[in-house]
Amino acid sequence: MKLFKEKTFFKPITNAKIFRGFLYCFLGAVFLTLWLSTKAEVQAWWSHLFLLGGLFFLLDYKKKIMLLFFFCLLGLFLGSWRTASELKMIYSRPAEEFSEYVYVDQSPEIKEDYQKIFVCPIEINGKNKQKNILKIKPNCGEKILTFSDLETEYELGEVLKIECQLKNPENREGKFNYIKFLAKDRVYQICQGSQIKKIDKNRYQLTIFYKTKNFVFQKIFELKNQVEEKIKQAFSYPASAYLAGLLLGGEDRLPLEVQENFRRTGTTHTIAVSGFNITILAGFFMWLGILVGFFRQKAFWVAVLGVIFFVLMIGSPSSAVRAAVMGILLLWASKKGRLVDSVWLVMLAAALMIFVSPLDLFYDVGFQLSFLASLSIVLIYGPLSEKFNIKSDFLELKSILLVTISAQLGVLGILLYTFETFSPISLLANLLILPWIPAMMLTGFLTVFVAFFIPFLAAVIALPTQLALDAEIFIIKKLAEIPWASLEIGDIGVLGLVGYYFLFLIVVKMLRRD
Repeated sequence: MKLFKEKTFFKPITNAKIFRGFLYCFLGAVFLTLWLSTKAEVQAWWSHLFLLGGLFFLLDYKKKIMLLFFFCLLGLFLGSWRTASELKMIYSRPAEEFSEYVYVDQSPEIKEDYQKIFVCPIEINGKNKQKNILKIKPNCGEKILTFSDLETEYELGEVLKIECQLKNPENREGKFNYIKFLAKDRVYQICQGSQIKKIDKNRYQLTIFYKTKNFVFQKIFELKNQVEEKIKQAFSYPASAYLAGLLLGGEDRLPLEVQENFRRTGTTHTIAVSGFNITILAGFFMWLGILVGFFRQKAFWVAVLGVIFFVLMIGSPSSAVRAAVMGILLLWASKKGRLVDSVWLVMLAAALMIFVSPLDLFYDVGFQLSFLASLSIVLIYGPLSEKFNIKSDFLELKSILLVTISAQLGVLGILLYTFETFSPISLLANLLILPWIPAMMLTGFLTVFVAFFIPFLAAVIALPTQLALDAEIFIIKKLAEIPWASLEIGDIGVLGLVGYYFLFLIVVKMLRRD
């Protein structure tokens, strides 16, 4: 007599279901460990359960139900272990005077009147007596955050001498956890009152890995700066800043008033590095690959390489990496005609990113928005695109509308909970400007490309794009002036957040029922 039947929920257990069970259990364990804010205790509990599951698996490993049980426990164990290991790193370190050489680990984040610089301590591995230079090795297991004014420019790969007061970050009022927000990027201390001195590159020698990394990024950043300079020369301000945001990501170049208009109308995502921008870029690179003679299958890999290069060019911020992963994933699923059934692909991408940085699940709004937007597009846009016959779509207006609605429904709960505001005008604003953004990005790329070789011709090509950019900024401004464009709704609380996504799942279930 069989103790277990080879069915679960009246359906056969397949290898795909076992894999999905592993993913869901892994993500669930990360969620529970962060929610309970436990450390080694949870890890020890799951490890005992995992060992018990392994024993049952060895007794009857041929049955699919045992495989499902074993891999689910494996997911629970890995999720809790990985999260606990990150939580263990969050502890109070001694506040002390700091005077050391450090390595700039990523491109500084430029704010309105200051910049944030992420640095790593370095190890001195000796001295080259002939050249009188230090041999150094960055140690980026833990990072330090320091601040500087905007007068001095700092670059990834530079070595600095910093004197400051090291302090532990403190949580601010409200629901925002500043300590864990920094810890997700392995930043555990802040350098206050910094006195920063640049070290001459001739005075130190990096290891081969970091030397190669710096050389590659330096060349890529030089190209980025040249592209941005060509944009400034071909377009007038603030249209040039808007186009630079579309092509290179970031709203910091725009005037504060224009930034606020985009926020009030729920269109900031158009000038952030999002899955939408990445998809447009990937489409451009695919078209370019086909133009030079590649078949469509190979052109897809041209697009992937182009997106990777783009992410490197803007400094590889975590938001861009997430957007690239999700954007390429959705592009691949759409190309294969598997968008409707690609939930597990989105979950796999999320699981891989969370395995690298488990704290992102709770403390990185960018990750939450990127993941939920991608998941919502798969869950909602997929079925609706089939029902509304998207293939016969003039100017892709139906497609843009459905993608916008799908993504907005997916992220609305997090937006309401985190920012406590709601933009009733957001859907209309997105519908008015999104159809023209791909064309503006493509003609913007063309203008920049021509500007490198025939500057006067670039100025002529830029005219239609200039008019379109000015028109979009004007539309956003007029919509933002509507009194109810952005409403303060207050704190909806955790129950409100859970309630929203419970209703969201009901809507998804109804759409995918047939």
